[in-house]
This record gives sequence, C-alpha cells and structure tokens, in this order.
Amino acid sequence: MPQWNDQLLVYVDDQYDQEYADDRISRYGAYLRQRPDEFRDGWSDEPAPIETPEEFAVHAWRVATPPVMAPGYVRVRPDLRRVTLHRDEDDGSLYAEIHIPLRHHHIGSGPKRFPYAWQDWDTETALAGDRYLTHLEPRTIRQTAVLTSTVVRVSGREWPHLITPTAYEGRTLLDEARQAVFTVAQHINDDAGPIVARILAE
Repeated sequence: MPQWNDQLLVYVDDQYDQEYADDRISRYGAYLRQRPDEFRDGWSDEPAPIETPEEFAVHAWRVATPPVMAPGYVRVRPDLRRVTLHRDEDDGSLYAEIHIPLRHHHIGSGPKRFPYAWQDWDTETALAGDRYLTHLEPRTIRQTAVLTSTVVRVSGREWPHLITPTAYEGRTLLDEARQAVFTVAQHINDDAGPIVARILAE
C-alpha cells in the first residue's frame, strides 16, 4: 500500500494488480476484457478503438476505480469519498472531481460550532499514526446528523501526455489503459492535491 500524504490523493497499485490476478498478469486486464464495447468507437461500422484520448481516459479510469473494481487498480486515499473523471459536454475536455467529506471542525468553529449532540461522519478505528481514515455514515439515524462534503473540480483541458488508443482489446488495450490511468493519476495529484491539503488543513 502507498504511504499516503497530504497531496497524494490517488495511487496506481501495479503490485497488487499483478499479485492477485487470476491470469498472473493483471486484475485490471480481466475487468477490461469484460467490457469490450466500452473501448470501441460507437460511430464506426467496423470494430475500431475510441478516437479521442479524453474519452479513452474516462472509460479507463472508470473501470480502474470503485465501484467497478474493488479494491481498485487506482487506489483512492481512504479519507476521500471518490475521485471521478468526466468530459465536458460542450467541448469534450477532461475534468476530475474529488469528493471530500468534511468533519464538523472543518466547517464550524466559534459561534458556528455545531452542538455535540449532532452526529458527524464516523471514522474507522485508527491505527497508530494513521491520519487518513475512511469516513462512514453514522450507525444510527435516531439522532440529528450533519454530514457535509465538498467537491474539488480540476480542469484537465491542458493535461499533456494523454494517450490516443490504438486498440480496443487484448494486451495493447491493457498497456494503453494502464498508461492512461497513470497519467491521469499524476495530474490529479499535482493539480488537486494542494487544494485538498489546504481544505483539510487543521
């Protein structure tokens, strides 16, 4: 597992992916094989790969992350709800959304401090030194709860090195999808990591 830090939001876990693959090559590859139509150009009469790197990246990322893969080929830091990739409806450019649960102390202090009777996000039991805990809904609905989250949206319009696919199946698809999600993960950490760190700063 990665050593999470304040600006590492996502991590491509190649080691787990290979160690736990039924074919000894890649769990991710098995999930890609189950979705052949997602990586074919829907406008072509003959089977052909997706034409744009942006559309390819969105599909590759979706398959690599929960809920499709659990645990994902791309790991999301435990204190974040999810990290998703999308295309702008107007021009097709990429953007990523990082969904961040906010505990009461992040949003209410002084006269805005919430009453202790109001439930907050629960967190799983902490291991020594573990700062990035999974946020869970309270176990009971019998008390008032204020469960707040925020979304950081970063544009991928200028992201370089996105791969234009040359295949819609087989080992080439796996290699290109791996490269796509690795590139996207780097950009998300670089662009959104500092913003998330500032939001969650104590």
